[in-house]
Amino acid sequence: MLKLLYYCQGEGNEAIRKLLTDIGEKYPITYEISDLSRSGTYDEEKEKQVYERDFKPRAKVLKKRTGEPITQLRSRRARHYFVSLPGTIAIIRDKEIEWYTLGDEEIAKFLRTVLSKGYAYLEECCK
Repeated sequence: MLKLLYYCQGEGNEAIRKLLTDIGEKYPITYEISDLSRSGTYDEEKEKQVYERDFKPRAKVLKKRTGEPITQLRSRRARHYFVSLPGTIAIIRDKEIEWYTLGDEEIAKFLRTVLSKGYAYLEECCK
């Protein structure tokens, strides 16, 4: 069973939340919204744990499926790297990330496609 997981900070993007709700109402597709902040403020440690636990072990699979290295989820500022997961959506199967995209515009485009094509599109992304 595939599930959508939206990583955000605080409430996240309202339009993306609406698309997730619409998908959940139209199809038997579950979703989860994961707030990676602490009381609405950036939590570097929380994001790093998620990155190390969920994304890093799947780096080769994710690069093959998305065409992008997971290093795009890390940013460099003032000589320090930090994880940048808010604004990312992932497809999860058996508690493992199978595919992801990031950025509000890309996520909205992806979710509109899921809304029109359904579960089959999620499976297609995970091949």
